[in-house]
Amino acid sequence: PEGREAFWHSSAHVLGQALETTFGTKLTIGPPTSEGFYYDCYMGANTYRPEDFAKVEAATSKIVKEDQAFERVVLTKDQALALFADNPFKVQLISNKIPDDKLTTAYRCGSLIDLCTGPHIPGTGKIKAFQVLRSAATNWLGNTA
Repeated sequence: PEGREAFWHSSAHVLGQALETTFGTKLTIGPPTSEGFYYDCYMGANTYRPEDFAKVEAATSKIVKEDQAFERVVLTKDQALALFADNPFKVQLISNKIPDDKLTTAYRCGSLIDLCTGPHIPGTGKIKAFQVLRSAATNWLGNTA
């Protein structure tokens, strides 16, 4: 179970990178689940439709072929706030969940860096198959406005 969770968690980071590079999204959270993984993201006025699945799968395929390493980064709260200053969702998480005197971690994978405690597989090349099965709308912390 722990290996599967690390694999799916790493796969979520690949999905996050694909969503950022393909659609310019602002990532929120992307955990593994009992059935796989997901990444919530903000797309502004844009929507993600089933016809976009192939674009994301093509981007993930490229990321996997690059065999990008997962690199752990330790940050102070101030460093994390500066690093994620352009993402209001990450700023809110950092501000509300990380005490001022504590460190936090992020993981870098290619162009993606995200708040994360890990663990991860060594690199994206270990992912042999990737398929987008569905998408859904979501609300940030229950806010429907």
